[in-house]
Amino acid sequence: MLHEQAGPGLLRLTRLGIVSLWIVKLLLDPLWRLAEMPRELYIPTSFLALLPTTAVDNLLTSTGLTTFLILTLFVLTLCLTNRAFHLTSTVAAILLTTYASLIRSFGPAVHTDIVPLLAVYALAGFAWADFFQVKFGKGKFSSSASWSSFPIVTIVAMLCASYMLVGFNRMLTGGMHLFTGDTMEVWTIDASLRGYYFNTNIGWHIAEWPLVALMLRLGLPAITLFEMTAPICLASSHYRWIFIPTMLSFHLLSLVFMNIFFFDDIFLYLLMVDWSRRFPILSARQNDRLHQEPLEPAS
Repeated sequence: MLHEQAGPGLLRLTRLGIVSLWIVKLLLDPLWRLAEMPRELYIPTSFLALLPTTAVDNLLTSTGLTTFLILTLFVLTLCLTNRAFHLTSTVAAILLTTYASLIRSFGPAVHTDIVPLLAVYALAGFAWADFFQVKFGKGKFSSSASWSSFPIVTIVAMLCASYMLVGFNRMLTGGMHLFTGDTMEVWTIDASLRGYYFNTNIGWHIAEWPLVALMLRLGLPAITLFEMTAPICLASSHYRWIFIPTMLSFHLLSLVFMNIFFFDDIFLYLLMVDWSRRFPILSARQNDRLHQEPLEPAS
């Protein structure tokens, strides 16, 4: 099983990576520009619907949104210290949920944020489990080293599940004709004309390149199959080394032809590498050995 030997060192690196990912995402997002959006577009999502009108009015100002962004970045910075992580990560999870809800209240969900957000939930939840286990637990499981693999495996499982659900949803809602018609050409041209953060201005030429269109059309069922079988990555290292380059190619082609870049998912691919097997210092066994070996007397 992937990460079955993960120790506290690998868990700390995982926390550092995911928190840093969110800091970068927020620094690149001019959240205050939501204040310029027509208020008629605002449809409160999640617990934002429970907030009083006055609180919403204050939040949806340039000052309110900027203050909220700074507060969220401050809490995420505290998470980087790894001190009282069960508390700081919980506050971060609440603030990031509010952030995602704000964006969703003005338009469609940004699905690339879903797994990183769930990853923060997982880190916070298992941090609380570790806190109570260390504080009140007895016996060999009182050390958090025994639990370090759980949050990492959970995050990878959620990443794989997100791919699997997308693949099955495509099959169930689109049917087989999705793979026999010009679906990929339509998707590619539509996405390239909409424009996103990354505009290559290539995709809308797809109708002029029949060989490229054929390649994309043949790739859709293959990618769908890999998406549906993504959970195999949890148990098979051989499958992971087929899955990772295949899906990396898919994401890079999505960037080139559709102006869509799933850099969040690509970053989380780092967790599909069993680092504790390659670097024993990151394994739980090494951590337990360091704690069990008696110190040599000074000469």
